[in-house]
Amino acid sequence: MGSVTETLTRDPTLDALLPALLVEDPEEQMVTDALLSRVDVTARLEQLVDGLAALVEAATSPQTRRAYESDFASFAAWTAAHGLANLPASPQTVALYIAAQQDQLRPTSLVRRLSAIAVRHREAGYPPPTAHELVRRAVAGLRRRHNVRPAAKAALVTAQLSIICTELHRQTRPPTVDGLSGRQALRARKVAAARALRARRDRAVLLVGYAAALRRSELVALNVGDLTVDDRGLRVFIQRSKTDQEGLGDYIGVAHGHPPHTCGVTCPIRAWQEWRGAMATATGAPDHVPGDSPAFRPITRHGTLGTPTDLDVNARLTGQSVALIVKTAVGLLDDEHRYPAADYAGHSLRAGFATQAAAAGVPLDRIMRQTRHRSVAIALRYIRHADVWTNNASSALGL
Repeated sequence: MGSVTETLTRDPTLDALLPALLVEDPEEQMVTDALLSRVDVTARLEQLVDGLAALVEAATSPQTRRAYESDFASFAAWTAAHGLANLPASPQTVALYIAAQQDQLRPTSLVRRLSAIAVRHREAGYPPPTAHELVRRAVAGLRRRHNVRPAAKAALVTAQLSIICTELHRQTRPPTVDGLSGRQALRARKVAAARALRARRDRAVLLVGYAAALRRSELVALNVGDLTVDDRGLRVFIQRSKTDQEGLGDYIGVAHGHPPHTCGVTCPIRAWQEWRGAMATATGAPDHVPGDSPAFRPITRHGTLGTPTDLDVNARLTGQSVALIVKTAVGLLDDEHRYPAADYAGHSLRAGFATQAAAAGVPLDRIMRQTRHRSVAIALRYIRHADVWTNNASSALGL
């Protein structure tokens, strides 16, 4: 039987290590050098670079990256047309770009493009020209000149939702087919079924989005498994949000506004359960809806439900879909003069929650817990409108 040394030396992967290891007191540096001699340092560094690139990419959401790419492409096209460098760009170039675009873009859009320019410069290792005093003063002048008030969508509150949801619930009733021929009755039932499916979905979208104070991006990102009904109400898990880019997640509770056995058409829990049941029936799986499937799906004009497959890009509602649902719902109020649909969008649900809660006297900290606002100033933008008549001092003037 050979010695331990002879046995080990037959393994070529240990050849370089033996001189360093088979001494009475191995020197750490010798062992380290021997180990490094067995490693392809170049390949390892390439792997680390790729890993670092993946981490940096994951730090920004895909939507933000796409917006930055589009914004910087617009800036690059403008600089190319004028024979100017875009990377690195001088502060003077960026200031001229602001002057050139001031009448074409809203201040908020132009500021976002400046963010894209700054990010691209930092990624390339250049100091961002947007930090220069010339650029900062140009932006300040732009804002002062336009004096643009932040565009805010009208709040959709409980009184309006009550009318809307009553009408949507009415649309789920079976059609009257008395006096119709067989073919006419069949067509009427198909049309009614498509209308009922859409009405159930829209009512659930409106009420869950409103009661949970969800951003439209959060609403459309929900999966079936993110909504859980228990004795106290509906638990909504937000996997990722605008203020939670790391994806730590957060739970939102939607409590019963009335005893469960007396809840009406405005109950978010009941609306979700009815939509989930309708969705299960439409997918041919009445006893089970996969937890990782989209909670809210598109519906074709023929009443076909979008399914989550690689070939179906419409398996999940989009933020624009939510905006259209809200606008269509406002049309059910049948009062275009008081409630113009153009004033409402997906954000109207979240704004409506804060407005209604403030009017009901809910403390600011509880409102912010539901809306997950980090800034009191931002939260107050919603609440001041509702609070204008609360403890109003003019009532004490005796006029």
